[in-house]
Amino acid sequence: MNLVKPNALKKGDTIGLICPASGPQDLSRIEKSAVYFDKLGYNVLIGKNAFKSDGYLAGTDKERRDDVVSMFTNKDIKAIICIRGGYGSGRLLDMLPYDVIRKNPKILAGYSDITALQAALLSQSGIISIAGPMAAVDFYNAPDSYTEENFWRLVTEPKAAGIIRLPVMMYRLLKRVLLKAFCSEATLRL
Repeated sequence: MNLVKPNALKKGDTIGLICPASGPQDLSRIEKSAVYFDKLGYNVLIGKNAFKSDGYLAGTDKERRDDVVSMFTNKDIKAIICIRGGYGSGRLLDMLPYDVIRKNPKILAGYSDITALQAALLSQSGIISIAGPMAAVDFYNAPDSYTEENFWRLVTEPKAAGIIRLPVMMYRLLKRVLLKAFCSEATLRL
């Protein structure tokens, strides 16, 4: 199967917001993230079921599946940003029409539980997605400059992103954590 890279996003395009997994405890974060995207010059369409809940999930499996399919089949939507992860995306995988989704490629961004959805889209439809920030987690309040700069570069540039470098502080922290996890105490004292 050939890989499908969705088209780059342009100002004035429409971004869809969906909850394929758990919803945010604070539902106002959905609206706040929509305002953020709007201020950047994008139109926003919030999934019909995004504000619903079914226990810890953002609606029933069918409602969440319907939002995923609706966003992929809506010709106006150019990117889909998940509202948050949590749990539940894996429950939708057997319910998705991958042939329809492949014919309607979109940018899909998310992480955590959304990874199950991204892996299924890649293996079943060949669609490349982005392990990236989510609406009610990273965009409801001003995102940090590193996240903002790199995310928008990924979704708006038609060329390959190339290497995305970690900020120096994050690199040092990650190095320290990995050394501590995988090296003996004697090695760390050197």
